Amino acid sequence: MTTLDEPARTGQERIPPAPPTGPRALVVGAGIAGLAAATSLHRAGWRVTVCERAPARRTGGYFVRLAREGVEAAARLGVEESLRSRLPSDGVITGVDGRGRTTSRVGADVVEDGVGLALVRGDLEAALWEGLPDEVEVRFATAPRAVSPAHGTVVLDTADGGGTTERWDLVVGADGVRSTVRDLVFGPEEDFRHDFDHVVVSAVLPRLPGGLVEGDYVVLVEPGRSAHLMAMAGHDPVVFFTYRADHPRARGTSPTTRPEAALRAVYGDFRGLMPEILALVARAGTTHADTVGQIHLERWSRGRVVLLGDSAWCPTLYSGHGSALALSGGESLGRHLAVTDGAVPDVPAALRAWEAECRPGTDVARTAARRARHFFLPDNRVVTAVRQAALRTISEPWVARLLRAVSRRAGRTGAPERVLHDDVHPTVTGSSDRRRGVAP
Repeated sequence: MTTLDEPARTGQERIPPAPPTGPRALVVGAGIAGLAAATSLHRAGWRVTVCERAPARRTGGYFVRLAREGVEAAARLGVEESLRSRLPSDGVITGVDGRGRTTSRVGADVVEDGVGLALVRGDLEAALWEGLPDEVEVRFATAPRAVSPAHGTVVLDTADGGGTTERWDLVVGADGVRSTVRDLVFGPEEDFRHDFDHVVVSAVLPRLPGGLVEGDYVVLVEPGRSAHLMAMAGHDPVVFFTYRADHPRARGTSPTTRPEAALRAVYGDFRGLMPEILALVARAGTTHADTVGQIHLERWSRGRVVLLGDSAWCPTLYSGHGSALALSGGESLGRHLAVTDGAVPDVPAALRAWEAECRPGTDVARTAARRARHFFLPDNRVVTAVRQAALRTISEPWVARLLRAVSRRAGRTGAPERVLHDDVHPTVTGSSDRRRGVAP
């Protein structure tokens, strides 16, 4: 791919290939949805440019589970060979309360279906980045200031304070839950956001706390507060915290501007591993901090502009399908907009057909997330006790055997055709070595 900051990233000049013919598409956002859409649209005959507000490609990120639809989309894009699960099947998921006492222990293989993959967000973005065609141009430190849905005219601001006005046959807003494209074309975020009143903060730690080993997955839970720590294969440990924004210990904190201080206030009374985890977060810094909310739109497209991924439907992390839907939605976009014998499709009609295909899955994921949030982050001690009892039941040998059999049967009936390889795509984190092909 061609990037405007390529010399700064590699120290070498790169001469871009001659621009191909065909309609022009601008993809706003270089995350999972944006990179998947860029590759898919290029294959469909479009000249694609990706613009990203950040000065370089972001790496690392929090833990995600790539569900079946995402694995199948990765196979169609040809990037699945770079992906494998980072939680070993012989790992253990341990539940811990605020006093540091173990409340449950469940084998990781109980929740494996043989198809889904446990990854970090950076794994997916790195694989998609490496698979991006050379002809796709990427402009970092660039963001839209104005968008015309009828004509596809976009005013882009650049880091040097300059700007450019260009016309595109298609504009894809894949710039996340805080989407600028959505604000410019559809209206302000508050018109479409349904808040859960939860906060999520994630971090990549420089080392494992306590005596944890690779494959351990620790879930620390108290009413209104939880933390998930994953000791993953070939990657620095990842932790993400979720807590109710109205929790008494959260009063007066600023999770988006001072996340480390907010975490100390909210989790400072936890015993066991938590004091060491908080100390490691203070050393490493956080990678993501935001409130949790879903996006609900009656339509995802307007004229030549379409929203994709979290900017359009954001099911939240509680759904377990956010990354998969972003990947599959981006991959399917090109199939609906294929250029045949030089003929450009009817863009608004193709976008409506694409939405009709994708919307049922996103509706299911959002509904599942609204239900799962109470189990994921219990509101009170009664729900917390029910959650602990359910996990203790799952840990019973006969129940675990039954769940494994059900998961494997589900995996066999829905597994993708191609076999996943064991090699892990290189991912840079705060304490990792710099690796080829990743922007600093």
